[in-house]
Amino acid sequence: MNLIGKIFVFAVFIMSLVLMTFATAIYVSHTNYKDLVEREPEGLQYKLREAAKEQKRLNEEITALTARVAAEEQARDQVVAKLQTTLVAKSKAVDSLSGEKDRLQAEVDKLADEVKIKEENLARAAEEVKRLTGQVHDQQGVVDKQVKTAATLSAQLEEQKAFLAIANERKTQLERQVANARLLLQQSGLAIDSPPQDRVPKLDGDVLAVAEGAIQVSLGGDDGLQVGHTLEVYRGDQYVGRAVVRAVRADHAIAEPVREYMRGVVQRGDKVTTRLKA
Repeated sequence: MNLIGKIFVFAVFIMSLVLMTFATAIYVSHTNYKDLVEREPEGLQYKLREAAKEQKRLNEEITALTARVAAEEQARDQVVAKLQTTLVAKSKAVDSLSGEKDRLQAEVDKLADEVKIKEENLARAAEEVKRLTGQVHDQQGVVDKQVKTAATLSAQLEEQKAFLAIANERKTQLERQVANARLLLQQSGLAIDSPPQDRVPKLDGDVLAVAEGAIQVSLGGDDGLQVGHTLEVYRGDQYVGRAVVRAVRADHAIAEPVREYMRGVVQRGDKVTTRLKA
């Protein structure tokens, strides 16, 4: 017998021992239930009755639990139905709120665009205000100059009014004097002529004030000056021009410069003198 054969024989021997061991264990642990039932009939019958009672109790518990489960399932179904109804309502509310949110978002976007446009308009308005402020400042300077000019013209106007009042007063006086002179001449049988201009006295005076188209001189009726007399105006050795007396008061007179004879602008402080005609 070779080595392989020996190995097989040894393996068969080992397996035989194992099988014998299993058979012995099975035999030792084997219980004859028939004999047990026959030897202890009362104990098994009691156990069967108790087991039946326990089974009945368990079946009742199962029935009760089944009914309870069914009731709970019914209640659960009702709760689920309510939850589904509530869910549907909430879903509709969510959809409505979503639509409202979209509408409000559109309004917010629209308002944001309007705010942006307002800001741009405000910026342009600010620039326009700045530009207009500059123009107002420039115009204010012009207005200030015009106000000064108006004040000057107003002063000149008041001066002219004063000259006019003087002239009107002198005119009234002269008219009364002329009326009286006419009456006296008529009573005396004399001709009524204008005062002779070739008898102008030699007089020297000063220019007291200058207005547009008129000058006031320091010579008056008390000096022998009369309306229509001619005055020569000079400044130092410079000849300025000629003026004709238009109104006379006791201590001063108003004369009108003759444009054709003017060689300069009459100023306050210039000298005046009468000129005898040939």
